[in-house]
Amino acid sequence: MKSQVLWLFHLFEQHHFEIYLVGGCVRDQILKRPVHDYDFTSNATPQEMITLLENEPCKVILTGAKHGTVTVIYQEEQMEITTYRSDGVYEQHRKPKQVRFSDDLLSDLKRRDFTMNAIAYHPRFGYIDPFHGIQDCQKQRIRCVGNAKERFEEDALRILRAIRFSFQLGFTLESDCLDAIRKQAHLLSFISKERIKDEFNKMLMSDAKHTLSRLRDAQVLPYIIPTYSMIDHITQESKWHNYDVFTHTDIALNHSIGYTLEEKIAIVFHDIGKAKCKTFDEFGVAHFYKHPVVSAEIAKASLQHLKYSNKIIQKVCTLISYHDYYVLPKQKILRRFLAKLDMNFSMAYAILNVQYADDCAKSKEMAQALLNNIEKCVAVLKEMEHNKPSRRCDMAVNGHDMIALGFQGKEIKNVLDHLYAWIIDEPLRNQKDLLLKQAMIFKNSIQ
Repeated sequence: MKSQVLWLFHLFEQHHFEIYLVGGCVRDQILKRPVHDYDFTSNATPQEMITLLENEPCKVILTGAKHGTVTVIYQEEQMEITTYRSDGVYEQHRKPKQVRFSDDLLSDLKRRDFTMNAIAYHPRFGYIDPFHGIQDCQKQRIRCVGNAKERFEEDALRILRAIRFSFQLGFTLESDCLDAIRKQAHLLSFISKERIKDEFNKMLMSDAKHTLSRLRDAQVLPYIIPTYSMIDHITQESKWHNYDVFTHTDIALNHSIGYTLEEKIAIVFHDIGKAKCKTFDEFGVAHFYKHPVVSAEIAKASLQHLKYSNKIIQKVCTLISYHDYYVLPKQKILRRFLAKLDMNFSMAYAILNVQYADDCAKSKEMAQALLNNIEKCVAVLKEMEHNKPSRRCDMAVNGHDMIALGFQGKEIKNVLDHLYAWIIDEPLRNQKDLLLKQAMIFKNSIQ
């Protein structure tokens, strides 16, 4: 145990206050997982804590003191201490109307969400586990403290936290817990979009399998992505696909282990537009023309609804727009691809990642060639990174040069576009005299 944690235990006991580690750090200690945050609970009131700590070599932050929490930073370790408390009646299925301080550890543990989070620990006394949370950790199950229905009714965010913990820890939801989630999923309408987004992000980054199916089974998916119901039963009558759109997407997400958040979100939405784009040819084969564009539009609206940042939305929509844009492992072709991305290699790799996961969820016989092609493209891109192609801003000529040659208005942009494409095909052409000559050839061709 860290010396800073032991220091805090010793300090409080020296002044005859009770203090215990509690919550996630205790759970992770039991599960032998890395412990990142240390949360304590104590019978000391916030004012008693302040008095106790004011002459100690630590920094005290009081932003949560109103609710009983004092943050202590000692030797670069940040630790939170919260006074024992019992919650009153909850408002809007989220927060207690009134917080009452207590001098009883049991009453504090009793108000917590899940048994695995309601375990206290002291170096001398060991674990205090009135609700058998250690046993639940050993059995790898998530069980509510007391009545599951009441816990979710008090704070509906616990619904998503329960699912998220099951994803992160690989635990199963105890039957009463899962049943209560299904019956009370509608209470998520009281939860802020920011909170829902944060929990959804953690679920995606957990790398759990069958994320979308499990969210749908728990009946919470409509409260995370209301538009998702549109692909629930969209079949794909094509040699490329063995699954309906929903199942295909869920399997693609299974193949996103190690991906960034934006890449995972792009996979979630990459085919959602297929519901609006489905057509059949004369042979009964399904086609989904322009579905990347429509999917990006739906994703943008959905992500705005969940209060994602513009930066994330823009990247996700770019990934979706290009997920069906296939390239070949040839430098000239890849330079043209990069030119569309302003030579952003990171974005190019991300697009290929999304394509790879997408292809992993297609018919194996048909997709293997695509997967091999992507791997070759990545290898060529890595070679190209050592001698990056010119960006548009690196051109040896600019708009002033084109004006000097007699170009006007939209002609200036058109000729610069032409010259940049000419450079992309052959980077050694980026020389001013060659570009000016090519500009004149272009001018003559349009007159």
